[in-house]
Amino acid sequence: MLLNVLCMGWSWAPCIAQRASNVLVRDLGLAWVDNFLVLGGTLDEAERNVAVFRKRAQAARVEVRAEGDDALWQVRSRFVCVGVEFDLAAETQRHRLDPSWAERWVDGSGMTAVLSGRATARQFAEVFGGAVWATDILAVPRCHFAALLSFAGRLGGRMVGAAAPVWDEVVDVPPSARRELGALRKIVRENPWVVGGVPEDTGSVLWTDASSRAWAALLEAEGRFVDGRQGVFAGPDADAHINLKEMLAFAEGVVRLCWAPGAQRCRIDNAAVVGAVAKGSSSSYAANRVLSRSLRVAGRRGIVLRPDWVPSGGQLADPYTRGTSLPRFPAQLPLPRSRATPFDLF
Repeated sequence: MLLNVLCMGWSWAPCIAQRASNVLVRDLGLAWVDNFLVLGGTLDEAERNVAVFRKRAQAARVEVRAEGDDALWQVRSRFVCVGVEFDLAAETQRHRLDPSWAERWVDGSGMTAVLSGRATARQFAEVFGGAVWATDILAVPRCHFAALLSFAGRLGGRMVGAAAPVWDEVVDVPPSARRELGALRKIVRENPWVVGGVPEDTGSVLWTDASSRAWAALLEAEGRFVDGRQGVFAGPDADAHINLKEMLAFAEGVVRLCWAPGAQRCRIDNAAVVGAVAKGSSSSYAANRVLSRSLRVAGRRGIVLRPDWVPSGGQLADPYTRGTSLPRFPAQLPLPRSRATPFDLF
């Protein structure tokens, strides 16, 4: 999809692009920013959905194309989308890191410097970012890289606390972190394809939300709320940006409510938090510090976080950030407002 008018250098542009893409594929499939996946239960249904999608794109004056693909609108049961190869007929899928990216990461100058034990903070950050991406795509549990995560957390905390982060500062990478990084490097080099790497779903959904004054997190399973937490922002958090408050609410939910290993679905109505959780980092130092805590806890528990955006009107945790006390668990989903008991928030 080419958004020829939207300024893609603007920080909110990806969020707007995602919302526009969601409208185009509503009830037809899935969208990831400018990638579209139009689905159907049968060949005929898929072809009908593709026809509807084409009409929507034309009406919205959205140009859809694929480089070097003459059969763009051909319905297929086997295809690659956002780094994942699907075979719908065989009901299988496999993940792949881009070969050129993997080669640069495995044998790049940054990796060489980090494995030697002395690298700049920038080199380590770039290599660590690649490690987060690789473990996610290859479904390698991050709990196997505790030393690497710990060192990254300490370095990140030091950079956040500095008046002006010095990215060219040389840091000493501990041997334990280097050994774990070397093991991941070997996995990427020898096995860029991983079959059936998707972890089993936990069977629960984490709902988190924040208002200007309070936060709430609830765990849903089998159509009921089974657990939850809520609280009021105090101290420096009370004056924080709403995006940071949403991240704090998400972290509280992960740390306090998520214990079962596997793929944990998360419902968040803040696009900035969804994007940060999905890619494992945020452009905000403060949000990064909170997110790293969530990722470390999830990694130790064998949890892979799967965030999804929901509109504010569909956020089930919202009432519990605005003066409604938590129900007695387990509670039916959704809880009727007339049976909710207010608590003294304000």
